[in-house]
Amino acid sequence: MSEAREQEAGRSTGRAWSSAGAIYGTIASMAVVAGGAQHTAIGRLLVVTVMTLAIFWLAHVYANALAHHLTAADGLDWSAVRSAMAEEWPLVTGPLPALGLLALGALDVLPDDLAISLMLWCGVAQLLVWGITFARRQRWGWPMALTAGAVNATFGIVIVVLEVLIH
Repeated sequence: MSEAREQEAGRSTGRAWSSAGAIYGTIASMAVVAGGAQHTAIGRLLVVTVMTLAIFWLAHVYANALAHHLTAADGLDWSAVRSAMAEEWPLVTGPLPALGLLALGALDVLPDDLAISLMLWCGVAQLLVWGITFARRQRWGWPMALTAGAVNATFGIVIVVLEVLIH
């Protein structure tokens, strides 16, 4: 079996959920929401955020498939594309808890400002947890794991602060 196929088999059978993709998707969704919070209706903001995540996901899938094609001796095959789609899927699914809060605003369950604030702070909490989770998966000690979580959360806090300063 070629090295590329062996790597692909490992991806499809034993690959853990990608906290890196979830981190990236959460930061991207928070940035879109923070940038449009005061100028866009909340329902439209939700749609734009989901579409942005879909575009980023497709771009990551394309880049991974292209990288596979350039490094594989036997060229690109659909299994590599499917593998890239699965590998990058956490970019879309990672921010879903925070986007769920935004959806509650779009459905008039929560006031828009509250839904946006909750979405952004939920994103910060998710970033904290994923930083810790990623570090622990790497078998880092708790002090380093907490540091990784804090660094992740700081990205989210900066977005929240920018949203407050801009609006």
